[in-house]
Amino acid sequence: MRKQLLLGTTALMVGAIAVPNLATAEEMPLRLDVRGYKNEFFGIGNADDSVGTDWGNTNLFNDGEIHFRGETALDNGLTIGVQVELEAFQSGDQVDESYAYIQGDFGKLVVGNENMANYNTFWGVTAPAVGTPINSGWITVFVPGVTGFGTAGSFRSPLLTTNIDVGNDENTISYYSPRFAGFQFTGGFAPAVADSGAGQAGQANEGTQYHNALGIGFNFSNSFGGVDLGAAAGYNRGSADTAREAAGADDFEQIKVGLSVGVAGFSIAGSYANSLEGKTNAANTVTNEGQSFDIGASYSTGPWGASVTYFHGEQEDTIATAGDDETQAFVGAVSYALGPGITTSFSLMYGKFEEEGGADADATVGILGIAISF
Repeated sequence: MRKQLLLGTTALMVGAIAVPNLATAEEMPLRLDVRGYKNEFFGIGNADDSVGTDWGNTNLFNDGEIHFRGETALDNGLTIGVQVELEAFQSGDQVDESYAYIQGDFGKLVVGNENMANYNTFWGVTAPAVGTPINSGWITVFVPGVTGFGTAGSFRSPLLTTNIDVGNDENTISYYSPRFAGFQFTGGFAPAVADSGAGQAGQANEGTQYHNALGIGFNFSNSFGGVDLGAAAGYNRGSADTAREAAGADDFEQIKVGLSVGVAGFSIAGSYANSLEGKTNAANTVTNEGQSFDIGASYSTGPWGASVTYFHGEQEDTIATAGDDETQAFVGAVSYALGPGITTSFSLMYGKFEEEGGADADATVGILGIAISF
């Protein structure tokens, strides 16, 4: 009994030494709110590929996230906040983005697992879609995969999006300037660029890993006589490791630009991206070097919305094989807002994948969806 009491007392003492300023619940200035979204989409259509696979005529897709957010204003005028995003389904990265930030008259500084700042400020200038999006990788949900397609990776690459990035939710530090006459400038730095998914480690192995990634950008948003104008551009680069350099790979380099115009419920937007020097695998046999563009228009009136969008992407992929992997997609959609944060939609999608070696797959799908934000 005395031994158990001594062990308990020791544990309490160690805890007290390790956390000397532990505040009580009443003293904590920051409280977390729960937000998030849930999307459900059901598709009916026809899918074919060049190898004769017997694909089904229906497709059910869902995704969502639960966001834990909180911030507090300090006496000195600064705002401190935190956000943790939990995937609302089984996933390899169950916690998606996770970061803290400090905000004031100087702008906003974000540190943690998050995309580059120029990624987060770019979405407003891509083709507007009221139903199923085609500029974020969703095409792969409804068009069957092709063997050898996107070997160098397709997520955040020009094969599936114009909003390309150094990786996905890397451990970064990003800066957002205050907005001046509609202009905002951004910058970001990631010491280590993980080959897949987010990475907590901030120190790169410069012998085997892309590293010292930099991202800069600007965006513009303003209205003139009832006309809304938006523009954005971004530039990213990162250093190749010594192993890739020995295999002949260069440092990776990316650019992207976009423009949007809106008036009287109508919106037209388009964007372009180019991986001037792509990221490669360790042996430098595949690369995501390539380019993409999208263009589209939308109209909204009351609870109704409609849009048409087109996307084209290509990347070199296998370096020794002539040609490129290519993606094409077209979506026409209508939507109806049932209430705040609840929107239903119907989309008609045609998408096609072409692999550089000659294999291909395409699908025509009607998609019913509901998107819920909370």
